Amino acid sequence: MSFNEMMSSARGPGVIGTLMALAVLAIFVMFFVFAFDERFQGGGQSIQSVIAQQEREIEADISTVTQGQKTLAGVPALVAGAEEFTRLKNSYETLQVRATSLQKKIESEKLEIVRLSESFEAYKDQYRAFVRGDAKGESMETLETLTGVVYKDVNIREVTAIGIQIRHEAGQKRIPYEELPKTMQDHFQFDPQQKIAALAMEQATWNEHEASVVAAEKAAETQAVEQSKKAADEVRAKQERSISVGKARILSLEREIRSLETAILNEKQKGLSRAPEMRTQLAEKQTELSALRIEVARLKTNQ
Repeated sequence: MSFNEMMSSARGPGVIGTLMALAVLAIFVMFFVFAFDERFQGGGQSIQSVIAQQEREIEADISTVTQGQKTLAGVPALVAGAEEFTRLKNSYETLQVRATSLQKKIESEKLEIVRLSESFEAYKDQYRAFVRGDAKGESMETLETLTGVVYKDVNIREVTAIGIQIRHEAGQKRIPYEELPKTMQDHFQFDPQQKIAALAMEQATWNEHEASVVAAEKAAETQAVEQSKKAADEVRAKQERSISVGKARILSLEREIRSLETAILNEKQKGLSRAPEMRTQLAEKQTELSALRIEVARLKTNQ
């Protein structure tokens, strides 16, 4: 209902009067509070000081309200920032899950690449083994190397990771891959790394052979020394036995000679004497004794 309608109706004056009465009553209450409330009277302060204080309080309240309004004004941005942070966090977590998945896929692909590479290398090794084995016994009228050397009446004896071993009209030769024509290098699948490994293995085998030869020579030398020592010990033992036997025989001959000398003296007193025969025996034993002494002395010198 508009103001004109209210004024023209029967209830308009009454409503207006009621409102005016309420306004007068409110003014009266305000004056009453202002007159009797100590907070508005200033507690002995002048009206000017109270008004100044209230103005300061109002200014502080206004400042607080202004600050609050500023804070409230920043709330939407904070809320938006929080929402953006949540969105970024969720996006980061999603990306992290995807990165983990991609990392696993990469690792799987790497393993597959390794498997395929190993399979391909195994195939190449099989092919190399086939073409190199199949070339054994192959003959060529001539073979010219990249260095310009020409071999005639060539027969391939062996193809290895290092090169080819041939027999030709002037002898035998191992030609490294680097000196072979490019077509032969491609046909036999020359691999520098395999050559390095093969040379290293060949050198190791040669070193092992040399070491075994040196060990065998040392063993043979040691055995020869031991045999020589054993033979010398046997000779020494034999000499010692011969010396012992000789000494024993010398003692025996000395006793026999003394006995014969005594017997010869006794035989001289007999009419039919055997002294001449006994002298012959004595001479023989003296000769044997002299020879034994010389032999024993020689054996002692050779010990």
